[in-house]
Amino acid sequence: MEEKKPDDYYDRYSRQFYVIGAKAMNSMGKASVLISGLDGLGVEIAKNVILAGPKRVVLHDTKNASLADLSTQYYLSEEYIGQNRAVVSSQKLGELNPYVKLEVTTDNIFGDDLSYLANFQSVVLVGASLSTQLRVNDFCHSKNIAFIVADTYGLFAWSFVDFGKNFIVHDKNGEFAKEVFVAGITQSTDAEVTTLDDQLHDLETGDIVKFTELEGMTPLNWVEGSNEVSFKITVTSPKSFKIGIDTTGYPPYVSGGLAVELKDQQTIHFKPLVESLKSPDFLESDFSKLGRSTHLHIAMQALHKYKEQNDSLPRPWDADDAEMLLAIAKSLDSSIDDDLVRKFAYTSSGSFVPITASIGGFVSQEVLKSITGKFTPLNQWFYFDALEVLNLASSTEPSNFQPIGNRYDSQIICIGRVLHQKLQNARIFMVGSGAIGCEMLKNYAMLGIGTSQEEGEKNEKRGLVTVTDNDIIEKSNLNRQFLFRDGDIRSSKSVSAARAVKTMNPAINIHPNLDKVETSTESKYDDAFFATQHAVVNALDNLPARLYVDSRCVTNCRPLIESGTMGTKGHVQVVLPYLTENYGAHRDPPERDVPYCTIRSFPSTINHTIEWAREKFQDMFVTKPKELLKFVDDKTQFIDSISGNSGPQLKCLKYILKMTNHPITTFEQCIRYARRKFERLFKLDILQLLHKIPADKKNNDGTLFWTLPKRPPTVQEFDPNNKLHMDFIWHTSALIAHIFRIKVSLSSWSSDSVSVVCSSVVDDLPVFKIKGGDVLTDESVLQKPEEEEKNLDTDVFETVVTALKAANPLSVTRPVVEEFEKDDDNNHHVDFITQASNLRATAYKITPADRMETKRIAGRIIPAIATTTACVSGLASLELVKVLANSEKRKLEDFKNTFLNLGLPVFAMSEPAAAKKMPIAGTTSFYTIWDSWEIRTPEITLEAFIQHFKQRFNLIVNGVFKDVHTLYMSLFPQHEKRLPLKYEEEKRREE
Repeated sequence: MEEKKPDDYYDRYSRQFYVIGAKAMNSMGKASVLISGLDGLGVEIAKNVILAGPKRVVLHDTKNASLADLSTQYYLSEEYIGQNRAVVSSQKLGELNPYVKLEVTTDNIFGDDLSYLANFQSVVLVGASLSTQLRVNDFCHSKNIAFIVADTYGLFAWSFVDFGKNFIVHDKNGEFAKEVFVAGITQSTDAEVTTLDDQLHDLETGDIVKFTELEGMTPLNWVEGSNEVSFKITVTSPKSFKIGIDTTGYPPYVSGGLAVELKDQQTIHFKPLVESLKSPDFLESDFSKLGRSTHLHIAMQALHKYKEQNDSLPRPWDADDAEMLLAIAKSLDSSIDDDLVRKFAYTSSGSFVPITASIGGFVSQEVLKSITGKFTPLNQWFYFDALEVLNLASSTEPSNFQPIGNRYDSQIICIGRVLHQKLQNARIFMVGSGAIGCEMLKNYAMLGIGTSQEEGEKNEKRGLVTVTDNDIIEKSNLNRQFLFRDGDIRSSKSVSAARAVKTMNPAINIHPNLDKVETSTESKYDDAFFATQHAVVNALDNLPARLYVDSRCVTNCRPLIESGTMGTKGHVQVVLPYLTENYGAHRDPPERDVPYCTIRSFPSTINHTIEWAREKFQDMFVTKPKELLKFVDDKTQFIDSISGNSGPQLKCLKYILKMTNHPITTFEQCIRYARRKFERLFKLDILQLLHKIPADKKNNDGTLFWTLPKRPPTVQEFDPNNKLHMDFIWHTSALIAHIFRIKVSLSSWSSDSVSVVCSSVVDDLPVFKIKGGDVLTDESVLQKPEEEEKNLDTDVFETVVTALKAANPLSVTRPVVEEFEKDDDNNHHVDFITQASNLRATAYKITPADRMETKRIAGRIIPAIATTTACVSGLASLELVKVLANSEKRKLEDFKNTFLNLGLPVFAMSEPAAAKKMPIAGTTSFYTIWDSWEIRTPEITLEAFIQHFKQRFNLIVNGVFKDVHTLYMSLFPQHEKRLPLKYEEEKRREE
């Protein structure tokens, strides 16, 4: 029997549910994880794993906190130096998730007896010796316990995974199963399937599909329990694939059919560490560094040997120690890259939070894979470095990298004191403080960004982080926005986040604001404000806001760090004035719009029925009550507003008249209203459609109209014993009761009592009447046609308006207008949409969706998980450090844009695209989006302004614009009189 979930379980984990699914979440809730080594990397892994929600996490460490930990271990501070790292960290880690049992051990659990490890599904070692790794891996591999090693040394990091001899992957990529409509299947020895003209199948060779609803060639149809046939495909084109069977003896294909992807279970055989050390497989992350993993694999083993021989790491930037490490490495492989090993030695005693954050996020996802079998595990080694930071250092003299006795020592070993000081003096503007924003602020605190206490201009601190976010904290945020706690719910995100990071590093100067960054706030975030910022960071979750911030950075020539996540996917883009293209230079192609007739009459997917139900919600509980409220509040003004056949649609006016003449005042009336609405939506409207387009209707070419993707609907006869039917009645009734402020104890109404009321409505149900007009079938129409919005029946319209003039607005309760809110599970919003959508799906023979999936689609929820957020924020912070170096030596290849998918896993790092150069007509010069002409003549006239470009650049000015205002267009003769006017005067006049 499944264990009962806490009341807020789905609220807390909802975004993660959409990434890994219910089955994986159940596996998580039963798992125990051991994390050994609570340095900066270890605490990052622990944080992400705890947020994900396993049943039990055990923290292990035998080391005490030291000054060297403070550069990256954000749950330690000076007061804890000398205390065990796991014990101290557990206090803060325990606050992240109340549903995870957190334990701590400081015992030597890696002695001769390793039986303690048998209590865990996953074991993670951070900072362990190679000999310990080999012993523990040998035990774990024999017991099929997932084993993960992760380490960061200076500007380098690596990870190794071994999930045992027969690890089962249930879902290799986590994507939704693909469905595609069939256009044809050949009768041939290797049958080929083609898809409808407008559909790309997006399948891959080796995928497995089943067929349903095929007419003709019916032996291929999957029939549950009797003919469960599936086919491994070979892709032949984006619109065709072969299924590997002979269909020459099958009946010919006639029409219709759906090819549905089946998720195929895979078994992976991992090599143990001792074998993988000798014959490693690498995940490459940066194709400009191909082959480097092989060198780092040798350097890693050499470092372990160095530590065994010297009982320490190489001293920071010590040439003798570097040569000693190089000698060990050459004894393992004489072809090793000497310079790489030396830099490895120089920084190995350091620690750098962008790397601990990004690798911590990566490794945490591997932990989740080991528990759930969701996504493809790492095979088996991943190496990473950030040596580009050294290319941008002002000085590579060893003295620049020596510790100075403060919390940033480990970082200074990696980037030097000069760059560290630049970070302290930096002024950063970050837009957004949600999931990525929280992680970024944590990284800023560890990096020391904005911590300078020196006075700058206007008596402000020279270093400053300004963060703005107009959003408040919700329960669903707590699963990945780790700076927030239950007590912060309904509080400002920016203010709460700022307060939290101050506890990590009290020296950080941070100023939280509550604004959106948009045109309405340009008076606050004006050009003068942007001029004071060394860099701008986007931590946003919507495209329009991203594009706006990007445009402001282009206008003011400010660097921008752009990043985002969706599930296990993420991206980082660095935007540099005059060097790179801007964020808005490339956009993903827009999602294809669904034809209006598809939503209204011919749905073929659950997305279509959910969109239809969402529109019904808007109509029934928002639009109509809003118009009724206007009538109740000011009848005269409302009547005036609809005179002349304008204003609300006729059906909305009829609703107002009905509610005024027959006000709803009891819950029983709410039930009756819901029952009548059921009859209208799921019976009469379907009868109307089938009357106008019968099941046997044919197109002009003689083919049947009702062929896939169009399915003829079936009438839904109300059945009080059908839970779906009753749930629709229940949630519709509850919403109507709320709108009309009817106080009711919903718990006092049983299903039987609701059913009795529904039965009493039988004689008062609407009846089928044939309506005029045709059914829209034109798929080129994407929005509701204007004629549907107009009140075309003038006589009826006038009759209703006359009746409204005589109606008494005081007869109806002043209504409450609903506004769709997806994250309140008690407001019936998602429930109504779920039931309405599934009723329509049933009518059209579409597989229904559960409440969680409906909520995702209707609420346009972006799946999110802490692992990806942490990884992306680390990579974004790394690029920010490079930007703040502001080095004269910087080159495009020193910066990295990244696309990643931790689920596969895939890393694709590349240098940013250069700013596009465009030729200036009639010249040999070029310009980029970053270039601008400055004319510092305030009293200049429009004519002189235009002549300036003619004389200086031989350019003909055809138009002069300011934002959305047109100051001059050569095509308009009337604009000639504007030429003598001063430019600034004409600009003010237009504004």
